[in-house]
Amino acid sequence: MYLSILLAVLEIGPHIMGGEWVTRTEWLHIAVPLVAVIEILMAFIAYGFAMRKYWSRHLVIAMFVLIVGYASILGALNLIHDAIMWRAIIDGTLFGGAAVWYFYFKPNVVAYFCELTNR
Repeated sequence: MYLSILLAVLEIGPHIMGGEWVTRTEWLHIAVPLVAVIEILMAFIAYGFAMRKYWSRHLVIAMFVLIVGYASILGALNLIHDAIMWRAIIDGTLFGGAAVWYFYFKPNVVAYFCELTNR
């Protein structure tokens, strides 16, 4: 994800948001803040999983909530195209829903994180 920002700054490659082609400037102003925060969250998630921290699963859900919230706010302010907004909302909701099921309802995963919480 860091590479995607670097490539955009260097004007290398296409700039796509939600399956739609956008200008480099649009991508840098709209996508980079979200991508940067997601990069940080992903680093904490990776650390949490590697160190067996119970809070790591909460960050996964937070990442999808952030995507849906960011797209909703930008869409409400008419800063992004409707197609991009809806794609982010739908993708974030579907993948976030799958993550909720996996981390909070799948019995063996729930047992694993309960064990981590009780340590």
